[in-house]
Amino acid sequence: MAIKAIELFFVIGSIYFFFVISFFFRKRGKKILYSFIVIILLSYALFLTVRPHIQNAKYDKYTQMVEEHLEKKYPNASWETSFDKEELLTTAFGYEIKVKFADEPTVLYGYKIENGKVIQAYYSYLENSSQNEGKYVERD
Repeated sequence: MAIKAIELFFVIGSIYFFFVISFFFRKRGKKILYSFIVIILLSYALFLTVRPHIQNAKYDKYTQMVEEHLEKKYPNASWETSFDKEELLTTAFGYEIKVKFADEPTVLYGYKIENGKVIQAYYSYLENSSQNEGKYVERD
């Protein structure tokens, strides 16, 4: 949520700045500053339109990388991958793929891609489950 607030603050602040400055210019200067305001608004609208598509494509690529990693490491296991779409739109720190293995449904594993390498970022237990060492914990 913080990233969207920063973006919005920057856009609104820029528009407000150009609008206030326009009062000190004559007709030609005002037109130029109003043009900047329109350019900022159109650029932000384009950014908001394109960003989800770029994020989804990147997320699909990262999910595929995690699946390939899991297929190599655990060839006989089956799992389900997921992600929080809201978290995807607000995070600045990369993408996190959540994995739940079929034979261990009470443990949720989180994988990230760092420098082109798949790493297990964390594992957590679902509510009301025994907290034994996870079967798929990677100690690398």
